[in-house]
Amino acid sequence: MRVLFLNPPFHPRFSREQRSPAVTKSGTLYYPKWLATAAGVAIKHGHEADLVDAPAAGCTVQAVIDRIQAKNVEAVVCDTSTPSILNDVSVVESLLAAKPSLHVLMVGRHVSSLPRETLSLSNALEAVAIREYEYTVRDWLEAKACGADLSSVDGLVWRRRTGEMINNPPRPAIENLDELPFVTEVYKRFLRTSDYFYGHSLWPLVVFDSSRGCPYHCSFCVYPQTFSGHKMRYRSVANVADEFDFVTREMPEIKTVMLEDDTFIISKPRTMELAKELIHRGNKLPFDANCRADIGAESGLLSTLHQAGARLFCVGFESGDVEVIRGMKKNNDDRRDAKYHEEAHRFVRHCREAGIMVHGCFMVGNLNETPASMEKTLAFAKKLQPDTAQFFPIMVYPGTTAYEEAKRRDYIQIENWNAWLTKDGLHNSVVNLPNITHQQLVSFCDRARRSFYLNPAYLLYKLKQSLRDRRELQRNL
Repeated sequence: MRVLFLNPPFHPRFSREQRSPAVTKSGTLYYPKWLATAAGVAIKHGHEADLVDAPAAGCTVQAVIDRIQAKNVEAVVCDTSTPSILNDVSVVESLLAAKPSLHVLMVGRHVSSLPRETLSLSNALEAVAIREYEYTVRDWLEAKACGADLSSVDGLVWRRRTGEMINNPPRPAIENLDELPFVTEVYKRFLRTSDYFYGHSLWPLVVFDSSRGCPYHCSFCVYPQTFSGHKMRYRSVANVADEFDFVTREMPEIKTVMLEDDTFIISKPRTMELAKELIHRGNKLPFDANCRADIGAESGLLSTLHQAGARLFCVGFESGDVEVIRGMKKNNDDRRDAKYHEEAHRFVRHCREAGIMVHGCFMVGNLNETPASMEKTLAFAKKLQPDTAQFFPIMVYPGTTAYEEAKRRDYIQIENWNAWLTKDGLHNSVVNLPNITHQQLVSFCDRARRSFYLNPAYLLYKLKQSLRDRRELQRNL
């Protein structure tokens, strides 16, 4: 079939795929990684695929309609997110109004968590995919191509013409990740790498995974709870190194790889094996990765990773208060909570010694939060002094335990999905705690960001860094 994989129009540079979808103050814009991987699978199985990332390319709904008509597209796979879901449904309705014969499948974390609720938003919607959807899309396309009943497609929730909603059996998670095509091949074919930007990374960059899943159960973390699960699955070391080689050879403009694994260092032996393979191949491409502060990474491992290309770790430090850390289930073992901040300082110190920078992620508004604990978080961030930092009001998303707990306690005062963003598309928490309003959470994050970045000690550090390294000078500017 001729199929369009669509990241639908919304706010310009709306970063739909990031863990907290929004227009970001840093200008960060994520690649449509999951959508692109599904497009690669469709191409591999003989379909004529197209990919449009409308927020990145500045496409309007009419431009998407014109493209569908010009290419005689028969099916659309449409990405979604919680803050944009009402817009996304409206886009699908517009596409179907222009071409009623289109087959449309909605994908993404929101529809995965609330499939029936999503289908109820519009009679125009026929089907949504649950969790990892690459093979669900493949089988849905095959069913549509031959006119088969959708009941044969695992991982689908769909509606019969009679209006009856059907939950098909769940689809097992993909075990052999090496089966999947390189997502960077799809980027190269359809996207402009210059459109995508991470505030903490060198630009331009590409993004891919070396694993899926995370064994931790942080209450707020959306991907493991709604998409990739808690069981670790790894690409082979050779397969990951091959993709590094592909990017180096075929995408010479790229300055950084961002490994978007939920948590990069889970198995230390496997991480060391990957590092040694990259060193053996002579990898010169720097990479950044998501990481935890309490993994107990030894200096030897970090030094080897730096030699392999590790440039920066993006770390969820979250809070400076132990009770807040405990309340968000940051650790699988409560006994580790008391030592969490000590381990965080040690991790940052070891990274510095190894030559690896750290981007710190801090969050306010979790269930045990108080005005005093928020100030502890700001003080914690300044004392850690990561290379860069972000401060977020909590964004509770359907499918997470944080969302369910906030609903149970009646902390979510707004049920309109549009309220998850400001009118300009920026983050807007909808959680009102007993002693803190959602406006206060957002206001604190703005103040914390200014206080962190305008700290004289931080400015001096950045000046020295910029004078030492021309690439970092460009990024800092």
